[in-house]
Amino acid sequence: MGGMSIERIKIPIVPEIMRIDTRTQTIDMQQIDNRRFMYNPDTGLLVLGRQYAATSLMDSSHAGELAAAGVTKDYDAFVRGWVGAGGDYPVGVVHFAPSVDARNIELFDRAFDTLKMFADNGIMYGTVIRGFGKEWEQPVSAILTDMWQPAAKPSVRKQLKKQPAAKAVRQKTNHQQER
Repeated sequence: MGGMSIERIKIPIVPEIMRIDTRTQTIDMQQIDNRRFMYNPDTGLLVLGRQYAATSLMDSSHAGELAAAGVTKDYDAFVRGWVGAGGDYPVGVVHFAPSVDARNIELFDRAFDTLKMFADNGIMYGTVIRGFGKEWEQPVSAILTDMWQPAAKPSVRKQLKKQPAAKAVRQKTNHQQER
């Protein structure tokens, strides 16, 4: 896409089913605990299912939640899975379900587009990707090789090394009054 980019509007994550136009809206995937996702790379439509607690009984399906979001056709155009952050996945997991086999070129390309969409919506360098290609579980940085590592705060030792010696030495002060 060349030319001017459209400023996307950041929308908050809510527990109900969410219908998001990723071309005009953005979310922070890090705010999602655990929910289904359905993404159509052709239209940019991302549907997030209801937010589930770890202990809740799930009475729904990807198809049911997609229908509840008003999408009643082209079910197979949607790449599906689970997404969330926290617990064993502090910077998140994107779990493709069904798994994406690298030999299914069309699905693989659509799933890759899905990962690029999530890269624009909060997945991080250490986010785990499950069910994509030959590896069951791998960091997103192994797939999207242009993912930047999180900006690490420089250590105190490095900061001191950068400063001239005179500034690194603490100035001695005499707090006693002179007599």
